[in-house]
Amino acid sequence: MASFNFFILHLTFFSLFLHCSPSPITQGALDGASKAYYNCTRNSTFASYSVAYRSNVKTLLDWLSSNVTNNARFYNTTVASRHAADTAYGSFLCTINPEICQRCVKEAAKLLSSLCTIAKEAIIWYEVCYVRYSDRRFFSTVEVSPKLSFMNDQDYVGDVGRFNNIVWDMLNDLRSEAASASNKSADKSVNITDNQKSYGHAWCLPYLTKENCSWCLSEAIADIPTGCCRGKSGGHVIFPSCGVRYELYPFRMAHVNSGWVSPPPLPDSPPPFASSGKRKQKTLTIIVTVVPIVVSLVLLSLGCSCFLRRKETKNQHDILKESFGNDSTTLESLRFELAKIEAATNRFAKENMIGKGGFGEVYRGILSDGQEIAVKRLTGSSRQGAVEFKNEVQVIAKLQHRNLVRLLGFCLEDDEKILIYEYVKNKSLDYFLSDIKKRALLSWSERQKIIRGIARGILYLHEDSCLKIIHRDLKPSNVLLDSNMNPKISDFGMARIVAGDEIEESTGRIVGTYGYMPPEYAMHGQFSVKSDVFSFGVMVLEIISGIRKCCSSESEVIDDIRKHAWTKWTKETPLELLDPHVGGPYSCEEVIKYIHIGLLCVQEDPNDRPTMATIVFYLNNHSINLPSPNEPGYFKSNRKDNMATNEELDNIIDSINEISLTKFFPR
Repeated sequence: MASFNFFILHLTFFSLFLHCSPSPITQGALDGASKAYYNCTRNSTFASYSVAYRSNVKTLLDWLSSNVTNNARFYNTTVASRHAADTAYGSFLCTINPEICQRCVKEAAKLLSSLCTIAKEAIIWYEVCYVRYSDRRFFSTVEVSPKLSFMNDQDYVGDVGRFNNIVWDMLNDLRSEAASASNKSADKSVNITDNQKSYGHAWCLPYLTKENCSWCLSEAIADIPTGCCRGKSGGHVIFPSCGVRYELYPFRMAHVNSGWVSPPPLPDSPPPFASSGKRKQKTLTIIVTVVPIVVSLVLLSLGCSCFLRRKETKNQHDILKESFGNDSTTLESLRFELAKIEAATNRFAKENMIGKGGFGEVYRGILSDGQEIAVKRLTGSSRQGAVEFKNEVQVIAKLQHRNLVRLLGFCLEDDEKILIYEYVKNKSLDYFLSDIKKRALLSWSERQKIIRGIARGILYLHEDSCLKIIHRDLKPSNVLLDSNMNPKISDFGMARIVAGDEIEESTGRIVGTYGYMPPEYAMHGQFSVKSDVFSFGVMVLEIISGIRKCCSSESEVIDDIRKHAWTKWTKETPLELLDPHVGGPYSCEEVIKYIHIGLLCVQEDPNDRPTMATIVFYLNNHSINLPSPNEPGYFKSNRKDNMATNEELDNIIDSINEISLTKFFPR
């Protein structure tokens, strides 16, 4: 009731000041002596746009401009508001001389104010500074969208393979140095030939942790050979949280020496409010009449609901404390009210159900702000699901990566256990691999992108996140594909957090899916990061071949893809493994290389399998000699030689990760 009255009050004031706004510019570049690239994201209709928020943005940009000094390289600030939705967050960063940046930040703030008139979030990049504001508290988070990438028009003249390797090594050194530096910035130059050097620069926002800075730069560097600048003499990739650049000339000194000239000014924006004396008088009369009535209703409803709200809050806190222990305080911000979820899914209407599994149903929902979500609702009878629910919230809430599905929140209310995720449009990888017609939609370049994205996501789990995590149930149905066919690893109910120096662990409760389990885990419960490497290798072979035969409990079928790939490899006919329905052009050498990497991952001895860091290096390096693979590990052969106990076999479950979808609907 109280929230309803606040809405009435806000709507009353808002209607008094409603006005027409010019059409926003969503994206573009300003040409002047210095080029500015800007992005006005999450533009709103004016009916959903708060005048108070716009006022706070103006105040914020003024604060950013006034806090640029010769000693300031980075600054962030917040303009708070009575209503949380109207709070504005902003920051600026100087990438070179702060004295030059001083003029840059002031000009950028003016442009954002003029260009992004109804954007809830906006960012502008110059070569020497960038300025950003948002209605979200983005401080300390890693964000890789929107992205800017540039390439030097000139191709490298010389040994391109050698040049790419040297640049790759330089950029990775810069990544480590910038992540460890106090100012999260690093410069480096390396010799290409006796008379030629390559110069590089990497930076992160200063508030990022070492791990998050390293991950962000890894994402930027990965874009250099794959999507931006392969074989070019220079390249530049910029994210909101970090950036990298390399050139064959000392571009950093060039910026300092040339200084910075502001672009030509834009025409002034029309004044937001224009009214005659009569309108002002009428507005004043309405305010004097309406406000006392609304305020009285608000105070009355607040008095009636205060006790009930306090009691409800206390009960929710007790539930969180009981479920998550010491993590309850941290996870409080991710808690969704059941009423909000019911409204988003139309009370879990059947037409909104997009999947169903042992865990429960999955629904598509739309929040009040228009954001699409996927809602996983735990069935009350699933005891095992409750364990995975708790584990998934505690694990994935601490992670963020473009190749991991993002957990937006959870709900623990009225015996409901619900997980809320970002909505991923194109269903799962399994959906494409299990159908010939769908497989034909996967070109070789898309299959490459999916393999690389999965690899980067697993590397983040193993090495680059604040935790060291073993997923333990990697398979195509747990890889979701977004609208651009970018893979996102999901379902962390079976994941295990291990100590940073832990090499191997054992368990009596074996979980996961036959065919993707390595022999040492399926038979003896021994798991490590190399267990995920094995699962990744099976997926690589499946993505290349299009063969999906890991769904049966029969070991003869389970081992088919590994046996099939090994047979083709030993007969020196690896290209026969390639899916005949693959679309688009492809390089025979690249296909063989990916098969080679897949076979390295499924070797029987875990010590022979490469780490994910090595795999990512192999995938991004175009001239590398790979070691020869040994024969893959097979469940059946190990079972004959090393028979598991009855207790172990009873504990082996065919994918008890019941969150996984078993029916396919539009996702």
